[in-house]
Amino acid sequence: MEDVTDFESAKKPVPVALALGILGGAALIMTTELTNTGPAIYIPYAVLIIAIFTTLRSIHWPELSKRFTTSFLAFMVSTVILYLFITTVSAGTLFEITIWGHAWRLGFMAVIGGILSLAVAYLADIGRSQIA
Repeated sequence: MEDVTDFESAKKPVPVALALGILGGAALIMTTELTNTGPAIYIPYAVLIIAIFTTLRSIHWPELSKRFTTSFLAFMVSTVILYLFITTVSAGTLFEITIWGHAWRLGFMAVIGGILSLAVAYLADIGRSQIA
């Protein structure tokens, strides 16, 4: 049976992050389209964080930087996909909001994503030294 780390793309953060980010973005879009309650958006974000954690745990990169990069990129790809969908399709406000307006919104999500990603990247490696 092949191990996840046998695949060449599993050795690099960007392909893993893109795959998780695109799936997460699709889940976020489906949630915004199928529900009209605001707090429902936390469900796909929680599932995304769990999926990132599980993936990082199975790949087992010893470097915190690779784990953080993967986690942060996946979170931000999902967020940008959702943001572009909302500003172009749902609300149509892409060109009505100033560049500064877009920057602070995405910057705020980057801060949240950075904090979550650091926690996920750190926790994904806890206990490895006792197991391996």
